Amino acid sequence: MASCIQRTILSTADVARLFNVTETTVKRWADEGTLKCQKTPGGHRKFDMRCVVEFAEKNHFEPVGALAIPGGDRLGQRIQVAVLGRDFSALVAAFVEKALSPDPTDLSTYLSYLYQHRVQLWEIHDLIIRPGMEEIGARWSRGEIGINHEHRASYETVEALVTLQTQIRLKSQKGRSAVCSCLGEELHEIGLRCAAHLFESEGWSTTYLGARTPVEAVTTAIRETQPTAVSVSVTYVPPGGTPAKEFRCIVEAAREVNAQIILGGRGAHLLARDPACPGSLHTSSRQLLTSIEAIERKI
Repeated sequence: MASCIQRTILSTADVARLFNVTETTVKRWADEGTLKCQKTPGGHRKFDMRCVVEFAEKNHFEPVGALAIPGGDRLGQRIQVAVLGRDFSALVAAFVEKALSPDPTDLSTYLSYLYQHRVQLWEIHDLIIRPGMEEIGARWSRGEIGINHEHRASYETVEALVTLQTQIRLKSQKGRSAVCSCLGEELHEIGLRCAAHLFESEGWSTTYLGARTPVEAVTTAIRETQPTAVSVSVTYVPPGGTPAKEFRCIVEAAREVNAQIILGGRGAHLLARDPACPGSLHTSSRQLLTSIEAIERKI
């Protein structure tokens, strides 16, 4: 199967199919400089997917056609119909199948395809990945799949998000930054990856520390980089356990540099209840995006 990185470069025919226009129209856009392109030694126009997304947003174009999914994907037609019809239940079902697929490129290709068709990042996070991972967890709880399948799905999702990160259209840098870290021995970093993507797409620089980073390293990074915000993800906090104590250390470091604390993850609400652990609580990427915009307005 062709990789999703290859699919970030579109042909004239691809762009024409995406917007339901003729190839002549696409060539005219390119020759006018409206739609950036590069020409091969043979004179063929090639379009970077980021430039196509930027062009669509600037001109308020919505994709009315769908690209073919590379590699003869057997779900291809179903996915194309779901994308054009904004059928997120069908897109979740496709995500689950691809996350459990033994083909490591399957999920990366799929997320890239969604982004090419202007499914927004927060929609990919909230309306596809989250319910998809919940369904995979439910299947494991029912004994329909093994823990190895669940772990592989989580790993493949992280890898697909890392690949997608290279394709995101970034707003111009705004001089704001965020430190992104999980808490304690936390192993699940899918939510944190999603948060980092949103910060970066909005023009923030990020220091991504990921999972299982010692709290001393997190507080050192905060004091060294003096970020605008500190994003912390946690899925589980044992009663009276060390994660709450570790979080207090992060809060103290954030206060020293006047950084805002942003909490996310299934276990975050337990930390948010602690008066000694202030921070805004987010249960979705859409909420986080709203908070990022609010922070920018205050600065």
